[in-house]
Amino acid sequence: MNHNYIVMYIYASLKSISVNWMYIVSNLMFPVSLMIVVGILSQGKLLPFALVGGLISITAMSGVNSIAYLASLRFDFLYRDLVVTTKTTKMDYMFAHLLGEFVWVVPSIAFYFILDVIYGLLTPYTFLMTLLLACMVSISSYSIAFWITSRIKHTRNAWPIGTVLSLLLITVSPTFYPYTYLPKYILDILTILPTTPAVVLAQGIFGLTPSLPIQWYMLPILFVETAAYLLIAVYTTQWVEK
Repeated sequence: MNHNYIVMYIYASLKSISVNWMYIVSNLMFPVSLMIVVGILSQGKLLPFALVGGLISITAMSGVNSIAYLASLRFDFLYRDLVVTTKTTKMDYMFAHLLGEFVWVVPSIAFYFILDVIYGLLTPYTFLMTLLLACMVSISSYSIAFWITSRIKHTRNAWPIGTVLSLLLITVSPTFYPYTYLPKYILDILTILPTTPAVVLAQGIFGLTPSLPIQWYMLPILFVETAAYLLIAVYTTQWVEK
């Protein structure tokens, strides 16, 4: 593994935050707007669900929104072609960019954790479990983005795909409302989206919904999905152009 490249990219991401901090604000706007709308329409009853789901949605959005960035590096700047000529492998490239994206989302996660503390939702247990869920959703969504980027032919195709995927992961999954509102067969279908099992688990972990067996079989599902999306991205993505 090329540790130098990974460390360099993480350092570059950290430095970029101080320059492009408005990106963090813009990344928060959509989930925060939904949170406010849900809170107002439900007269505050669903606000805890929006707080918990908003944190999960931030990591999902960060992953799939990287489609445009990865495509730009590949097609506009030919950056990936340059990296290929070095000792950096496909796994190094993926791992470095995944960690770089997660660095960008850490301030947003901290923002939601502060709100959870204010509303009395956060405990050491929920903190650790939420971080675990956020990591798995981040890996899954970024793997999807990496795989899609390897399939598109131009940067202009990346923007609409990333937008559509963001909407699917956030609004189709029960991210901002109780998963118990959905019939079981629809919930089973939606488990293909990594945000769905993560949100079902999070709602149970925070005590927002009754503890049911369905919540705990979502944990192995999320583990399997995360591994599956990662393996698909690794083994079906062409690293060297032929």
